[in-house]
Amino acid sequence: MSAHSRVIDALNAHGSKGRGTAWQCVAHEDRAPSLSVTNGNKGVMLNCHAGCATENVVSALGLTMADLFDEPLEKRERPQVVAEYPYCDEQGEVLYLVRRIEPGYDGERKTFRQYRPDGAAGVKGIRRVLYRLPEVIREAQAGGTPLVVEGEKDADNLAKIGCVATCNVGGAGKWSDDYTQHLRGAGEVVVIADRDEPGRKHAVAVADSIKRAGIPVRVLEPARGKDVSDHLAAGLGYDDLVPMESRPTNPKNTGDVQSADAGGSSGISGMPITDTGWDAPLSVDAPTLPPFPVDVLGDLGEFVNATSASLQVPVDLVAFAALATISTATGGRRQVLVKADWRESTALYLAALADSSEKKTPALNAAANPLREVEEELMEAARPEVEATAQEIRITTARMGKAEQNAANASPDKRTEAEADAEAARVKLLELGDTPELPRLLVRDITLEALAKRMYEQGGRIGSLASEGGLFKVAAGLYGNNGKANTDLLLEAYTGGPYTIDRTGRAGARMSHTFLALGLIVQPGIISGLEKQNPEFRQSGLLGRFLYAKPGPTAEDTFDSPPVPVEIASAYDHRIRDLIKRVWSTPDVLTMELTTPARQAFGEFYNAFAKRRKPGGDLHDLADWAGKLRGQLIRIAACLTLYEDPGAREISHQRMTDVITMAPYFIAHARAVFDLMGKNREGALKPARDVLAWLKGRKDPGADFSAREVWQALKGREWADDMDAMNDVLLQLEEYGWLALIPPPDTTGKRGRKPSPRFAVHPWIATPPKEER
Repeated sequence: MSAHSRVIDALNAHGSKGRGTAWQCVAHEDRAPSLSVTNGNKGVMLNCHAGCATENVVSALGLTMADLFDEPLEKRERPQVVAEYPYCDEQGEVLYLVRRIEPGYDGERKTFRQYRPDGAAGVKGIRRVLYRLPEVIREAQAGGTPLVVEGEKDADNLAKIGCVATCNVGGAGKWSDDYTQHLRGAGEVVVIADRDEPGRKHAVAVADSIKRAGIPVRVLEPARGKDVSDHLAAGLGYDDLVPMESRPTNPKNTGDVQSADAGGSSGISGMPITDTGWDAPLSVDAPTLPPFPVDVLGDLGEFVNATSASLQVPVDLVAFAALATISTATGGRRQVLVKADWRESTALYLAALADSSEKKTPALNAAANPLREVEEELMEAARPEVEATAQEIRITTARMGKAEQNAANASPDKRTEAEADAEAARVKLLELGDTPELPRLLVRDITLEALAKRMYEQGGRIGSLASEGGLFKVAAGLYGNNGKANTDLLLEAYTGGPYTIDRTGRAGARMSHTFLALGLIVQPGIISGLEKQNPEFRQSGLLGRFLYAKPGPTAEDTFDSPPVPVEIASAYDHRIRDLIKRVWSTPDVLTMELTTPARQAFGEFYNAFAKRRKPGGDLHDLADWAGKLRGQLIRIAACLTLYEDPGAREISHQRMTDVITMAPYFIAHARAVFDLMGKNREGALKPARDVLAWLKGRKDPGADFSAREVWQALKGREWADDMDAMNDVLLQLEEYGWLALIPPPDTTGKRGRKPSPRFAVHPWIATPPKEER
């Protein structure tokens, strides 16, 4: 079908009236045809004379922008080999190779081809064996548990977590009883099915072959995704696999998988089945994250709790804003000597997530107000001297310029005097130094170049508390610099290292020490996909320098919330002011140390924590971030110690042990935020949760719906770029068991556009099951 015919059919199906090139626009209430539809050489041009964007017209028609073209918008990517899998005999000699080619031929996503060891195509006459055969034989003969999967990629991914896994060449439906003989001696064989109809049928056939050989066998399947590779990518392990569903026919769904046994049971345990005939669906809920441990904040906890209750925001937001405020108030004038070769700054990089209208700015303001008030006072106090010095610099600069000009034009007998005047002015300028700036404690919306300038003006230090996420946008290069930004300053200012500002046409400026405190409370959309779009952020260590919070919204939203008690607000204000006076204002960087018991407690935590970052540990996938967590806990302990006593030079055992108990909170929330930044694991399920929330919020949650209905309701979301993205989410929900595609009506011979796919919804959407007590 041509693009023009496709568009005209869609207009007719929508009830649009028109003929030729003039049609009623479907994106607004159009009584007189205002939509121009012209047929070009390669596709259709749409122009609404009332001003509707083409994208909106296309969306209202249930089409995509690609549907306007007779040919694909992009050239087809050339197929290439992306992986090669050697199949070996019992002694490890390569018998043949399987190559994975992407994209596949004939429009397929992938294609597999078999080759001889010398690279010649075809394996006729070569004995077929199991993948990774030598390992499988050793595992079986030792009475172990070999795993059988559908593809080589799955087997290799399982091997990475220490499992012995295999598959047959050719994929689903190609298992032979000859393969089963190599599994004899195994204590048990576990078959892992792909979560689709061919995959489950293949798993049942493999299990039957193994069972007939008298070998114990079970069939499991992924708890997430289509195959075990998706399951592992979701952060799950072998123990998280679930029994294969028996998949009875859901209402309005004919895609069930029948048992291979004549008696109707293969001995394979199934998933729970509801009394409605639907399988129990897989959860798409985000994991429950631990609450912020306010009780370990000491005196600061009173302010955090009271402000949270007054603003009705999660305590996490106030705690992060307050810690960033305290960090800023230290001004980099303290360092912690952890051991002989390890020092930590008091700089904290903190990022908390909160949706729109969750009072991000009020939470930041409540914590940062003392800083802003003191900043204003410092600026007013310094203004007369700063202005006087700036004026003296201007006068001396003008005097030196005039003296230099006189020296250049003077006769020999007067040149010496003019040169002496110029030299005196030069020496005076050196004494005066750079033109002074008013003292600053905070910056907000700023580029990285301007941030470096402000830090230099303030002796290499500054703080930034913001609720709009501009810093992440700037770091991602969204504003200028041809899409690139130099984040070196953010990396150095965290550690306190030196930094040089190179200026075009002017002398460079060098900061021997740098200090930056960051407190960002931003919407999840700001960082969604941040790591995937900017992998250098993770690789450079920038994302690993942040502590993260991803709290849920508060349940309370009442007018009569309790105000913060005056004594609590005053105590917090006094402590921040005292920090600035006794720490920020001092010229020297002083050293803090851990008491002997505190050092011992931290050392024990450090050693136990190190094992969790190694391969096989639960934090190996976050090893870069987790490596910095230990130092960040030292920084928090120092900030809380100074908050209570600006003159403190030691971190106590009690403070250290209290802060160490915060580690589980930071780990759980960092994992959730990294999921979101990488758009993987739980982060990838957000679109599914949005669709389920829409379904539950309808007047009749249990009613069937069309793909077009949910698209019209949710388009504009960060993830809902086009109808293709929505279709992917609906397919995901179908795989998870929340939806069932209703077979479309027969439209053979009928004119017009095919109807939008309709879905039946799981009964639990309308009537969730009661939780067991």
